[in-house]
Amino acid sequence: MTYSSSPSRLAFLALALHFPVSSGFSKEIHVSPQGDDSARGTADQPLASLQRARDLVREARRERPNEPVTVWVAGGDFLQGEPLVLGPEDSGSSEAPVVWRTKAGDQPRLLGARKLSVGDFRPVTDPATRARLAAGAEDHVVEVDAAALGLKQLGPYPDVFTDTGGILSLFTPEDRLPMARFPNSGFMTIRKIHFNAGGATDDKWADATWHILEDHPTGGIFEYRDEFAAKHAVWAKQLNRGVWMKGYWRIPWQNEAIRVLSIDTDNQVLTLSKPIPGGIGNKYTRPEGNGRESYWVMNLLEEIDQPGEWCIDFKDRKIYFWPPSPLDEMELFVADTSEPVILLDGASHVTLRDLLITINGGPGIVIRGGEYNRIAGCTVRLVDEYAVRVEGGKSHTVRSSDFTRLGAGGVFLAGGDLSTTPRTPAGHVVTNNHIHHFSELQRVYTPGVNIGFTGGGNGGNHVCVGMTVSHNLIHDTPHAGMLVGSYDNTIEYNEIFRFAMVSNDMGGIYCYDRHYQFGGHSIRYNYVHSSDDGDAIYFDHDHPDITVFGNIAHLKSKGKRGTSYLYKIGYQAEFPQSINCRNNIAIESNFGFEFVSAKPGEAHIENNVVVRCKEPFTWSDVHEGKKRKVEPFPSGPNAVFDEDPGFVDLSGGDLRLRPDSRVFKELPGFQPIPFEKIGLFVDEYRTELPSADVIDRAGNHVRHEALEGYQILDRK
Repeated sequence: MTYSSSPSRLAFLALALHFPVSSGFSKEIHVSPQGDDSARGTADQPLASLQRARDLVREARRERPNEPVTVWVAGGDFLQGEPLVLGPEDSGSSEAPVVWRTKAGDQPRLLGARKLSVGDFRPVTDPATRARLAAGAEDHVVEVDAAALGLKQLGPYPDVFTDTGGILSLFTPEDRLPMARFPNSGFMTIRKIHFNAGGATDDKWADATWHILEDHPTGGIFEYRDEFAAKHAVWAKQLNRGVWMKGYWRIPWQNEAIRVLSIDTDNQVLTLSKPIPGGIGNKYTRPEGNGRESYWVMNLLEEIDQPGEWCIDFKDRKIYFWPPSPLDEMELFVADTSEPVILLDGASHVTLRDLLITINGGPGIVIRGGEYNRIAGCTVRLVDEYAVRVEGGKSHTVRSSDFTRLGAGGVFLAGGDLSTTPRTPAGHVVTNNHIHHFSELQRVYTPGVNIGFTGGGNGGNHVCVGMTVSHNLIHDTPHAGMLVGSYDNTIEYNEIFRFAMVSNDMGGIYCYDRHYQFGGHSIRYNYVHSSDDGDAIYFDHDHPDITVFGNIAHLKSKGKRGTSYLYKIGYQAEFPQSINCRNNIAIESNFGFEFVSAKPGEAHIENNVVVRCKEPFTWSDVHEGKKRKVEPFPSGPNAVFDEDPGFVDLSGGDLRLRPDSRVFKELPGFQPIPFEKIGLFVDEYRTELPSADVIDRAGNHVRHEALEGYQILDRK
């Protein structure tokens, strides 16, 4: 979709006033990997390092604090052994910003990694090690003495973790290389749970679901299947080196890696080292589980069985790797840090423009404190954490950037003040960004944009007040599109699709929080579509003072879930809440609108449209603390259509309504949704839109591994 003008354009122009171009003196500093840090920093005598360029910025700001400074970054590789840290002394001002940007026509790479050379590898010659390798891999796998290279993140893993476990990662310029695992794709499943090690074990499954047996000497115990017995027998021989399994042990929104304590090969019983919250085994079929709990083994030499795979042996302190092509024809990088590539720590009025930040074990960019910083036209890819983290401060902007192949999410937002009356907004803006193919390592609760959500399946938030998240294109993720918590955020003109591609019980725009720390959001003019088993706009708990207006949900549901607009009971028995849901469209979803309200007489539900949904509307109130189905309680008319009511091109994805649409006849108060303004737009930073092939709305290049057998029963 394209964008030409919008009412919110005025907000963008207002923000631009904080980054004016001075007509006076402008200091320019040039830096190139081919430069020299003893040089003058001019175009013909560039510096070699970003850190030295930072030093000259400081000098320029001290000498002429009222004049802007631009650092021009030439093409080539900047291997950042440590973050580029910009503090208060590196700041600009509203009249004289500091801009770090790519030189026209160049493409520098800012890498948080070190490059490996052919000489760092050698054949595997130790007979015992070769005997551990899979048949056919012996003459392909090579080794790196990681300790001798001075690498630090060599493990071992913690007993339980949900992220990278604090060890290094291996990359080519195009890809995060796959860690050895079994199976190579898909999952093993458990035969039977012997011991849950946490959570309820009877029909009161809803009680203490996050209980953990802190003092128990082991974690869960389960029986594995016959078809995996030979593999488990191999892994049992390596327990002294450390064997970890990662799984969806009880529900599709938990995904922990856990060290294996023991494997009884005679009885095919495996014991995990530590309990996890809620224990193992599908929580709806306690105590035995349902026999579909999914897991895989990771980071074992025995499971390097195809080109590109690698592992770390924590005992040998070596990296083992099967090169997918000759080593002398490859660029290989090892990311051995959890630090960001660039850290703005208290800096203000700094712009990062058109930079490529790639290959890092931590985040791409972190902004901490400060005000009026801007990330514009940048690309962050192949980092193991979030692309950008904005932690506090005021009026920062992330605009017209591309974030992809991320270990965690796209943009994490925090800031604002809840102690004031009224609440003080941080005013951060995330707009016009393309965020796709993310949550590759942290597979749950790392969304395209995190707007104040903390705590996973137990809810909770961090302070995130007064943000604007608009015109972003977000797609291809195993879990959440956006997560929303805290207060007073505006979420508008975003397109979100192919979310919940592995886990279910998740929304394109998902909120789970309590009324006493959450509310006041505006969710309008978003387009959420194409998710086999996801829900579009989903309030999984409370929803106080939240407006949902003018959104379009076209889920094309194929699974058992799939609600376009889902409201649950939350704490309404104790804190009744009304619903403001108007002028929205639900298309080809299993469920159109599901409403639960303790104040049905105060609801504002009108001018909503349902097209080809199996169950258009569900109405429930709250009686004696429980929800019950009741007669509809709309505040005005809504409409249900079994056929296309007059979209410009429903099958082709053009969901503008024609002037002669039946919607306008049956709902005279329906306001046209500005569908053409949803999504990305062209500006000075994004000079062209991504191609249809790159976006791939039709899913021609998609593969994913959906979980089976995790039916959600607690739809309250």
